[in-house]
Amino acid sequence: MRKLHNYYLILILFVFGGCAEKEYDSWRFINIPDYHNAEGFVNIWDKAPEGYASQSEKRIADQTELFKQMKERYGGELIILPGDCNGGHWYREKYLKQFKSYPAYTDYNTRKVILESSRLCYQGLWDIVHNGGYDHFLMAVGDHELGDNPWNKGSEVIKHIAAFRQGFSNTFTLDKNGKSRFTRKIGNALARPVGTIYEHTSNAVQYKNVLFVTLDIFRFDAEDKVLGDEGVIKGDIEGKHMEWFESVLSEAQNIPSIKHIVVQSHLPIIYPVKKYASSGMMVDNDDSEKILDVMRKYNVDLYLAGEVHMNTVTRDPKSDLIQLVARGNNLSNMTLVDVERDKLLITTYHQNGDKLGSLSIDKSSPKTTIEGTGILKPINPKGLQIHWSFDKQLDSTNYKNSIEGAFPKQGKHNPLMSTIVQPIAYLNDGGFSYDYSLIGSDAEQVNGVLGDAAKISSSTNLFVLPMGPMDYGFERTAACWVKTSATGRQLILNSGSYWSKTGQFFNVGLNNGNLEVALRPEIYTSTSSLKINDGKWHHIAVVVPYANAKIKDFKLFVDGKLIEGKQTKKPETSIRTIQANWMAIATQTETYKTDLANTMDMQDYVGLLDDFSLWTRALTESEINRLYSEGLKGKNALEVEELLNKISG
Repeated sequence: MRKLHNYYLILILFVFGGCAEKEYDSWRFINIPDYHNAEGFVNIWDKAPEGYASQSEKRIADQTELFKQMKERYGGELIILPGDCNGGHWYREKYLKQFKSYPAYTDYNTRKVILESSRLCYQGLWDIVHNGGYDHFLMAVGDHELGDNPWNKGSEVIKHIAAFRQGFSNTFTLDKNGKSRFTRKIGNALARPVGTIYEHTSNAVQYKNVLFVTLDIFRFDAEDKVLGDEGVIKGDIEGKHMEWFESVLSEAQNIPSIKHIVVQSHLPIIYPVKKYASSGMMVDNDDSEKILDVMRKYNVDLYLAGEVHMNTVTRDPKSDLIQLVARGNNLSNMTLVDVERDKLLITTYHQNGDKLGSLSIDKSSPKTTIEGTGILKPINPKGLQIHWSFDKQLDSTNYKNSIEGAFPKQGKHNPLMSTIVQPIAYLNDGGFSYDYSLIGSDAEQVNGVLGDAAKISSSTNLFVLPMGPMDYGFERTAACWVKTSATGRQLILNSGSYWSKTGQFFNVGLNNGNLEVALRPEIYTSTSSLKINDGKWHHIAVVVPYANAKIKDFKLFVDGKLIEGKQTKKPETSIRTIQANWMAIATQTETYKTDLANTMDMQDYVGLLDDFSLWTRALTESEINRLYSEGLKGKNALEVEELLNKISG
């Protein structure tokens, strides 16, 4: 049972905000999406450590100490958690067996197990936040709060979606009598979408001078209605849920004491985002503009999301809205938001104390000014995200990333580290920043067509720790310079599936001197009658020209020229690159799930590689030609991109 003082503390939060004009000194809230560490609070079956009643009690004590340390170091008065605090696989057979091995729960059915697991998990989380020094806590539903994606039609998990939502609500939005705590209207708008299945998981509250809107963005219509690639659930809000959302934002425009509007949910809306060890789910692309249009119309300042376990800041191309997708896993990163009358000042720190970046949203003049540094520098959604020039190797002993805070070690989510003998790293100076540096071993640095190039042998392993920016049917361009005499099929870019053997990859290589792109072993397209493997430097480029294109629509360029003649297997196949994909250069491993050596007689590329680049837009034929011609003059892709940006204004 929840402690009574916790109930009153959270009640204070929702009564505190009012509509009267009032000035506040600068105050701070802290954003920690994808905390994930609350799963251990339901561990009731393992033997308790000495001095503790249960494993759960020990874990709560340890995690409480982390929150106390965060409070002492960074202060803050409100915690935002945009979903995924746990694993949530509470309906699965293995979990049910473990849980019901505890005498008190032997006769529980699956629904009761889910509800009791929710109580243990979420009450534990509530306690560590409160006992760590934070009185106020707003949490959104994530996919793990609904049993974890996908939710395939006919699967066991979809039978229990209502139970998962109920378990979440029992702790975070309902009082001990089952009544909603969200009762204070925003103007004339209700504080929650009454009459929908989201009425206890979506809500709005004014805290001091900020309106916080929390969205349950996981649309579910019926067990037999498939909504998209994730099954019967997809990222979307619609109908009465959307009407409520818009009504809250509309009413906020007439409340003078609301100076900023912050919306939180679990899923990113604006593509692309950086990803690490995630399923990479996003709001369905067909619905993203609809939701963005509402936030644009009512001047939402900040949209907070999680899911992908990395930091990405994007300024909406059509407004001043900032999408901040952050990392919070086990407090490995913490994002601090300082609220002033006309400004939101955002800073992200690694758990080791390193400042990773800062972002300022300044509304003190008629035109909003947005400036970011480090990991919080806004990306261009259509920009050059990956650029490995190979001009300089980084010192691996000083190389840091935002995930581990140091050169990565082998672990569950980076098994490729086991292939490294003498570590090397090549900086990514594209929009996705240093976290996407190319790491590995056994590649030499030699003279290239543009400064230095990487000399790649059959023993070279080069890969990226996070997931690649390619996603489903979005447009993109991949380009590089190659010099090789090798024959057969050679793999240059490998983007194998992270989680399963199914789904499309996006692989670029050479096939006996021809440029080739493959989506599956039996689905590919290539040029014909070319000899790129003639031991000379050649520039190659692959373009997905528009969203939801088919493999027959690929544009292949060699030395700046579009190659018209192509050989294509299964030309009508839509390009649907799996959203969670590894990314490597000339590297195959069983981690990538698909055995290309066996299924395609694919060997790793051997030769020289220079100026590898990846855009999340489709470059035009003239832009590709400029990339080639300027390259011959000594300008790399990053310099050409800057030139193109100046030309476009």
